Amino acid sequence: MSQDTDTAPSGHRCGVLGLGMHTDARPDALQALWQQALDRLEQEHGAPQAVCAVAVMDTKAGHPALAPWLAQALSSPVLVRVPPEQLPGQPVVTQSPRMLARYGTGSVAEAAALAAAGPGAALRLARMVAGDGSATLALALRQAGPLNCCLAHAGEAANQGATA
Repeated sequence: MSQDTDTAPSGHRCGVLGLGMHTDARPDALQALWQQALDRLEQEHGAPQAVCAVAVMDTKAGHPALAPWLAQALSSPVLVRVPPEQLPGQPVVTQSPRMLARYGTGSVAEAAALAAAGPGAALRLARMVAGDGSATLALALRQAGPLNCCLAHAGEAANQGATA
């Protein structure tokens, strides 16, 4: 599939899920949060959003809850590791003073999703918090592009500090 010739229908925009996780986050908490997000997408937008990539801070890529949850919840998403220095400056909606002081952004989940989604990305879901407070989730949409745009972007991101 060539990126230059195989484009998706004009409405295709890849979803990039951003996650923030405490050390005590569990796969069941991530799943409950994901289900809450799916329900909200259905209510607000009338349909779920295809997720092509999951973005986490690079220090959380090996979190013990992440791999089991991904295997259960999503079909082969690209995992994008976002360095903390790419979080500040992202146009997040949520302004948590604690996260602002620690990471330079009001929401790790929103900033990771936007950073991984690339230029022109927009939030579709602002930060949502797991019932037990152990994780946050946000969803950003990449600009419309080739059907494999998220996979292509993950390769580009590796050159910009994020890795797939």
